[in-house]
Amino acid sequence: MKLDIQQTDHYAVITPGTAKLDSTVSPEFKSNLIVLGNAIETGGLIMNLEHVEFADSSGLSSLLLAHRLYRDTDRVLVLCELHPRVSKLLEISKLTGSFVIVDKLEDAIEYLSNLDTDFDDNDEEDEEI
Repeated sequence: MKLDIQQTDHYAVITPGTAKLDSTVSPEFKSNLIVLGNAIETGGLIMNLEHVEFADSSGLSSLLLAHRLYRDTDRVLVLCELHPRVSKLLEISKLTGSFVIVDKLEDAIEYLSNLDTDFDDNDEEDEEI
């Protein structure tokens, strides 16, 4: 499975290069997510799903794995560029509230940038105490 990975100091963007997140690619995708989740030490992960037109329960399981990996290490996962079918699957599964979902990649970057600003503000407040 082709994955495009871009990393900055504050976030990483992973873009799966496949049209389907299903049982044929999910095992490899999950393995890659685990490796990347442990190797990338940024504050957040943006999952850019612009190429993914279809996901089944296996694909959804991959997204949940990424969510848990980041949540359990106090990091944030943001999904963006969701195809209507993928968005509908999340709605039907009642998981839209479990993920941070934004429309565009730029919105995801802005969301994580605002989190970094909030953390920086809290650090300054802690120093004053």
